[in-house]
Amino acid sequence: MSELTPKELVEEIKEIYSVLSSLEAGEAVPEVAPGVPVKGKEAIVVKKPSVPLDEIVKEKYVLCLECGKKMRTLKAHLRKAHHLAPAEYFRRYGLDPKKFPLVCKEYSEQRRKLAKEKGLGERGFRRKAST
Repeated sequence: MSELTPKELVEEIKEIYSVLSSLEAGEAVPEVAPGVPVKGKEAIVVKKPSVPLDEIVKEKYVLCLECGKKMRTLKAHLRKAHHLAPAEYFRRYGLDPKKFPLVCKEYSEQRRKLAKEKGLGERGFRRKAST
């Protein structure tokens, strides 16, 4: 029996949860074809996105590659609708998290402006005590 690091154990548990969830939902579990890259003992199954990569992140929406819905943010949607963690989603489609954010550009800009107005990220920022 091989020993796993805590990080590897968490990834194994997530993978098992994903497979069990897909079985419960009636989805077929993808079989690994010969020649598929293997990470440790676990095979990495990379699905090809059905849309061009430049269509995934737009100004007003981000496209979910699992169901095709256009959303402002994907993190909660992936967790609730598809039982996927962001890391699993990126791994499933072979995407780089730095190049493909889970939030549309417009929403990200709104949140950035709001944080700046509140003074977040400035040195010496302290929250005022509520009275």
